[in-house]
Amino acid sequence: MSGRFRSLTLATFLISIGSTLLAQVLTVGFNGGGPSYAGNVSATVPQTTLQLASAASVAGDITTATFGWSASPCPAAVKIKFFRPFNFIDSGPGYIFLTERGPFDVAQPMQSSSLYPPVTQTVNLTPAVALRKGDVIAITNLTTCGGPTYVADLPSPLPPWAPSSLTVPGDVKADIRTHSLGRPVFVTAFGVTRVLPLLGGRFHVTMIATDPRSGVTAFGVPNQNGDRAGYFALPDLTGDSHFPEVTVKMLDATSSPALGGNFWFFHAPLTDVSYTLTVTDSVRGTSRTYSSSPGSPGQLCGGVDTSAFLP
Repeated sequence: MSGRFRSLTLATFLISIGSTLLAQVLTVGFNGGGPSYAGNVSATVPQTTLQLASAASVAGDITTATFGWSASPCPAAVKIKFFRPFNFIDSGPGYIFLTERGPFDVAQPMQSSSLYPPVTQTVNLTPAVALRKGDVIAITNLTTCGGPTYVADLPSPLPPWAPSSLTVPGDVKADIRTHSLGRPVFVTAFGVTRVLPLLGGRFHVTMIATDPRSGVTAFGVPNQNGDRAGYFALPDLTGDSHFPEVTVKMLDATSSPALGGNFWFFHAPLTDVSYTLTVTDSVRGTSRTYSSSPGSPGQLCGGVDTSAFLP
């Protein structure tokens, strides 16, 4: 690829995405999406409630959590936990305990609206929690000073489509194999995903890079432009999560035999750091990697693959 062609291509690409780029936000859990109060969990003993209504859709790092609570102040009353679905050989589907953060104080003042929880509390999760796609969040009341709040009035027993939760006794730090479902509770967490989803989320793109001068390795933070393109930043190296380092895009040529009838993947660097992109087809379960390193042929030209990803 000539330097002039590459410069024009990247300039056009960056101008076209300039005002529409969005950092990818990872969410796990459920808060009702609006007025979200439908009563309190009557917790007379410590218990842990897994929120099954919304699992992590992609991998990433969770940094904050928000939950509804029924009383305040409640010192050292709450833990936030994370679990991973697992099919146990002896007992069937269940959940593996991953990690926890807390205890946290419930310190926000009570409010009187009947549409929202009596207390809505946000806490920082330090260090950040690394999740995979499908992981779920849980909330534990360590005391009887208040408890979680429900987010929706749903019929009982719960229909198959209903968002739900799973409650087990105690401050759980072990795997869970029980399956008694209840109404969903207000607990949700946020962070930054390392995955750039493209073409309706069928393709997941991640990047890892190494600075050739310092030897420091960093994960790429994706910024998305619509459904077909985006770029990765390297805030661990630059301090800026929106500064473009490597651009990527995918095209769907599956309806055009003249163009090969496959999905096309493009990548182009705006940096001299070494990087490896991993593209995973979530439908077929296949992955391909694409790398660039200082001194490699065409290092600053990137590449295109028009045949790796089949319909």
